[in-house]
Parts: sequence; C-alpha cells; structure tokens
Amino acid sequence: MTAKKKILVLEGSPRRGNTEIVTDWVLKGLGKKGYEINRLRVCDLNINGCQECECCLDSKHSAGCHQEDDMLEIYDLMIDSDLIIWTSPIFCWGVTSQLKAVVDRCFALLNGENLLKGSKWAVVLTAGGDHFDGADLAVEMFRRLAEFGKVDYLGQFVATNCSRPQQLKKNQTIATEAQRFGKELRAALIK
Repeated sequence: MTAKKKILVLEGSPRRGNTEIVTDWVLKGLGKKGYEINRLRVCDLNINGCQECECCLDSKHSAGCHQEDDMLEIYDLMIDSDLIIWTSPIFCWGVTSQLKAVVDRCFALLNGENLLKGSKWAVVLTAGGDHFDGADLAVEMFRRLAEFGKVDYLGQFVATNCSRPQQLKKNQTIATEAQRFGKELRAALIK
C-alpha cells in the first residue's frame, strides 16, 4: 500500500470568506483519495514575527528558531509535507500579516541543510481588484522565496475581482478554473 501524500494548507485569511471558498474548490479538484490534508488557519495560532536574532544560523539540522510559539509545530508539518499550499486574500498589495509572519519565519528552515529543499509549493490568492492590485507582488514573493529555498514552485491560482462570498459561490468560471488548478497539482504530485 502506498503511503498517503501529505498536504499542508496554510490559510492566511483572518476571516472565513472568499479565500476559503476558492481553496475549497482547488482542493476539490485535487481530490481526497491518496492525500492527508491538514488545513491550518494561521490567524488562529500564536505566531510571532521573525526577530532576526539569527539563532537559526547556528542550527544545521533543524529550524533552530528560539521563539516558543506555534510556528514550531508548523516547521515540523512543513518539513513532512509533500505539498504546501499557501492561501491569502490580498491586503495592501500583499498577503495578510498573519501569513507574512509564517513566510518570514521560513527563513529558519532554509539555513544549514535547507530543510525545505525539494518540497513542493503552490499559492492560492483572492483579490478584490485585478492581478496588478497586489496579487502580482505576492506571487513574486513566493516565487522568489521558492527559488531561494530550492523549492519546486508549482504555480498559483489567483481569483481576481472577487465580490462578496455569496456572489463568489455562484461564479462557475472561477470554480471551474480553481478545480482545474487542483487537478494540475494532483498531476504534479504524481510525478
């Protein structure tokens, strides 16, 4: 029997709404068979920002971060995951502050033997405006961090011009495109 692939979804939205709806569609396209999916709402966790104390530079085989918060659990989940899906609405031309704290703290995994090297990442973003309303900047941040960390960046799904959740739920075009992205992720995990 083949072991289930582990997928970690790091949800950056401070409320349940558009980003959760689109993420649900992506996961529907991905399917559940053969996967162990762990969804974490980072706004519900105690995650401090990076203090740039550089303690992680002294660690070669672990995160080495000296902050004692919920990020310690996330480090282990990230290392053990076959795919990490980062999700966020666009706030002020970037991801939410809650998710940005997690992104910044990833630096601790990139030191020493680079515990994220070879992992797979994907990004799901929602925006009230178009791609150039901040989603492009968030995508570039993840793409560059993945490149720096030698992570296999599988791409992004950006749902733009999102309306209120009640209206978004009726948008079959975005639903179909999001599910297609989930199928692409499934294909990439099979390789």
